[in-house]
Amino acid sequence: MSWLKIISPQRIAVVGLFVVLGSVYGHPVVAQQPIAQEPTLRHSEPLDVVVADLERYIPERMEASGIPGLAIALVRDGRVVWSSGFGVTNRITGTPVTPQTVFEVASISKVATTYTALRLVDEGRLALDESLAASLTTPWLPSSDYGEEITLRHVASHSSGLPDNGLLGVDKTIAFEPGSVFAYSGVGLLYLQEAIEQATGSSLEDAAQTLVFEPLGMQSSSFVDHAYSEPRMANGHIGYSFPLFAFLIPSIGVFFVLVSVGIIVRRVRAGTWRPSRKLLAGNAAVASLIALVLVSVTIGRVLPNLALLVFVSVLAFVVALALASLMIRRLIARLTVQAKHRRPYYFASMAVTIVVLLWLSGTVTGPMPSFLSPPPSAVGSLRSTAPDLANLLAEAATPRLLNKETGNQLRTPQIAINDDFSWGLGFGIQHGDQGEALWQNGMTPGFRSVMVIYPEHQWGVVVLTNSDDGMSVAYDVAARALGGKAHWSLF
Repeated sequence: MSWLKIISPQRIAVVGLFVVLGSVYGHPVVAQQPIAQEPTLRHSEPLDVVVADLERYIPERMEASGIPGLAIALVRDGRVVWSSGFGVTNRITGTPVTPQTVFEVASISKVATTYTALRLVDEGRLALDESLAASLTTPWLPSSDYGEEITLRHVASHSSGLPDNGLLGVDKTIAFEPGSVFAYSGVGLLYLQEAIEQATGSSLEDAAQTLVFEPLGMQSSSFVDHAYSEPRMANGHIGYSFPLFAFLIPSIGVFFVLVSVGIIVRRVRAGTWRPSRKLLAGNAAVASLIALVLVSVTIGRVLPNLALLVFVSVLAFVVALALASLMIRRLIARLTVQAKHRRPYYFASMAVTIVVLLWLSGTVTGPMPSFLSPPPSAVGSLRSTAPDLANLLAEAATPRLLNKETGNQLRTPQIAINDDFSWGLGFGIQHGDQGEALWQNGMTPGFRSVMVIYPEHQWGVVVLTNSDDGMSVAYDVAARALGGKAHWSLF
């Protein structure tokens, strides 16, 4: 295999997208250091005291971190006892956040998907400990040593051996014996989604609506956008350098590969190593086109609003460069410099302009579009409100839709991670002196969220934010609301 095939434009472009995006939907990384002494839980405090404290604390914490919007809901004694919104859904429109505001909640989708699957277990349409492959009429995994061993229990507890790259590509390689090790897996949840859809003969969205959302009164929750919820959708807020670099990194990589090949060809044909202006311009255009196509088929496939923002950012960047180029040419033309000596001034000025524009893009944080719907995905396409997710938390603490044994399994550690953490069926489980907490967080461009409940004490919280900088705020607010160990950790 030649080096040109190994270092192809497509490979460089895809690698660039992975570097910029990372794991877009995100997942928890549990802490390794135990806490010496845990604060007490606040479940026995009067509710009005807790609420008054949160109403003072939340705006201060949001302002300190520049978070545009936040929604919160508290669960006590099996029901939602308080919910509220703070800040705005969109910094441009200034629409206030309310408890009915719909947020993208990313990996919390995995909890809703698992709960849907457990309903099917109770109905006898799926089995917790039988091979998922055996339940499918159409195979989803390729033939492998461990493929027949993966069960619903394995994928729900992130011990299937499947990888966690379910966003930009689905690698179905099984890395270890199922059930032996914890390894957070988005692909495992895609496998579970396939099992749900084949078992029900419907989409994940329809199955979840019928089996979970409608019975729990989660009227604003869905894996796709609906007309009735679109007016209440929060806009995620991100730094505008993010979508710009999602385009620039692959396009620059492809450009240099194309130019390198072109220079070699030019050397063979014309005997010179110097690239022509035509070669550079043509390769820049081709590299830009390839990068945009890659954005469409990768990011756009699951995050269409982010892909749209990439296109808008690139367009704005190109327009700004064009206007800057025109102004610089006119300014240089007025200088007392001979025409043949003006080119260095022009290129130096344009280089400075590009650096300034990139710097400015990194200082501006603003809203993303919210009107394009992704396909339903167990990995992270769920949209919901704080009260809806609080209903799901209350159900997980005291299941009404599941039979007793299945409900117990939900809260039972399935795979150990360390002394402080295990994973159950869908939820992470934090061990502490004051009981075990079921939890999950969500990270996707423009949104950060966390939900936690102590089943023994019937005390839980949901915190949703519409900012890339919102995770530390969400964690701090959840910790303030609940008390207790509250030691969830990220990348």
